[in-house]
Amino acid sequence: MANYTEKPKKKRTSASRDIAVDKLDFYTEPHNSHKKQDKIKGRPKSGLQRFCYAAFPQAEDSGGEKMRKIVLIAAIIVFVVTIGILIWQLASMGADKDTNSQIADIAGVPSDDLVNVNPDYDPFNTSTGSSVSPEEEEEIDVTPLTNTPIYPNWTDLKATNPDVRGWVKITGTSVNNVVVQSDDNEYYLTHNLYDEYSISGTVFSNSNNRWDGTDENIILYGHNMMSGEFFAHVTHYVPNDASREPLAFYKVHPTVMLATPNGGCETYKIFAGVLANTQEEYGDVFDYAHKTSFSGRDDFNNFIINIMDRSWFFTDVDITYGDQLLTLSTCCWPLGKSIDTRWVLFARKVRPGESETVDVTVAERNYNPRLFDYYYSMIGGYWTGESTWDRSKLLSY
Repeated sequence: MANYTEKPKKKRTSASRDIAVDKLDFYTEPHNSHKKQDKIKGRPKSGLQRFCYAAFPQAEDSGGEKMRKIVLIAAIIVFVVTIGILIWQLASMGADKDTNSQIADIAGVPSDDLVNVNPDYDPFNTSTGSSVSPEEEEEIDVTPLTNTPIYPNWTDLKATNPDVRGWVKITGTSVNNVVVQSDDNEYYLTHNLYDEYSISGTVFSNSNNRWDGTDENIILYGHNMMSGEFFAHVTHYVPNDASREPLAFYKVHPTVMLATPNGGCETYKIFAGVLANTQEEYGDVFDYAHKTSFSGRDDFNNFIINIMDRSWFFTDVDITYGDQLLTLSTCCWPLGKSIDTRWVLFARKVRPGESETVDVTVAERNYNPRLFDYYYSMIGGYWTGESTWDRSKLLSY
């Protein structure tokens, strides 16, 4: 009888060898093919060469492909430049914050701990609803802070820069800055106390202010910095309509201190906050920035009326012709960076013999301030044309 047991074994051995050969061919053939392709004349060899070949226009590319690559390269360049500028700005702001600390040390005016300051507060971007968030269930403490008079080291400050005119401070905030003045209103937008270029600049006064005790309105300008420095906290006086206490920031910080070399330290009571348009193409322009003096009682009264019609809040502070005013102005962009608007605080100096205390309990939100055409077109609403503030507070009217 024939023996068939060995034949299947032989066939299986042959098949196994065939499969092994097939596997070898399967894995090695692409490798050999790749080597042949690499030998093609002009083919990029390295990863960098291949990237350049794919990213940059080549002679054999079609017109559409060349344009696509050009657009891609432009986008990459813009992205890299933007990131570089952002990094530089953040580094510059950090350096400016250190500079402010150095100046405060020179002046001998220490910084305060921040009180009732929400670093994430976004002015003009709050809900007008009446709902109360869980964080606000507890009663908000709106007790006004008590000022400690400041007496800067004027000798060292003026030795550092003869343009020094004063020192402004709002207790419990980051507003704690030297005040300088130049022959124009541009230089200190981009220079610090040391006359060095600075993205943050420094706080400066209107070039028309005299600083001899006769100014009727001292106007100060400061940048609204993302770092919270300079006049960033001035914008926190914008009422927070998402809070159960929209005027909580004002109520805690109702006054400003201004110290001068010859006038000591004076306190000013804040009485209004205004969103001012500066461009005629967007509607009504409130020209507060040139009003350092008044031609008489009527001129003063009209200026105060224009302020109060535009104010986002009303206070218990009265005003009369002869009061010295203090104006704090900073950039604010509720309608976008292309719309050049300002948030402006107005205060008046405490009169001789008058208490510095402010009754903040009677302060109220004004929901119908006088604004400008573009604001109404974007946000809605309109101004009725009627003043809603108590004109008896203007004693000289």
